[in-house]
Amino acid sequence: MVAAGNIPEKIRTGRLLLHRFLPGDAREVCSLMEDPSMGAGLLTVPCPYSYQDASDWIENHQEWWERGEQYIFAITGAPSGALAGAVSLRVNPGHGHAEMGYWVGRPFQGKGYATEAARAVLEFGFFCLDLHRIYGRHLAWNGAPGRIFARLGMRHEGTLRGHALKWGVWHDVEVWGILRSKFLAEVLGAGKGPRCVPGPGE
Repeated sequence: MVAAGNIPEKIRTGRLLLHRFLPGDAREVCSLMEDPSMGAGLLTVPCPYSYQDASDWIENHQEWWERGEQYIFAITGAPSGALAGAVSLRVNPGHGHAEMGYWVGRPFQGKGYATEAARAVLEFGFFCLDLHRIYGRHLAWNGAPGRIFARLGMRHEGTLRGHALKWGVWHDVEVWGILRSKFLAEVLGAGKGPRCVPGPGE
């Protein structure tokens, strides 16, 4: 694994700038996440969602980053800088794998931001963190993440029956994953290079 100090804190894509959250972002996070439909489709998000929830979440980012446990990026639209959502990797360094998670606020959905940000963080995980495997999970009834994972080249690996308890109801959970070898063969085989590129000012 790479030392935390050598890991880029900003990543550029064609339309987006991914960067670490700041304490002042809590109000924007709360504004996007207080919509009940956001919490309904995510595995571990409280509902109702409060400003304190957002503030506490952001406050933990520094410790997680320094420990190499979780890398969380704000998804912002360039050049406006408007906060659209978040994308992350929760790392298990002992096994060289990480779980990808993301959310995009309703005003920014349908623009392809989730796919673009998730692809950048997939590359970040393999090229910058030297991970062996990256996987993602989602509630079975919410098919949107599965379509995004498929676009990233992930394979549907199975269904965990009755795996998640959400608002008093047990839900099946779908699991998707991709190995570093498959990702590198597809990216490098297509003549593409890594896009884990520091953003402006880094």
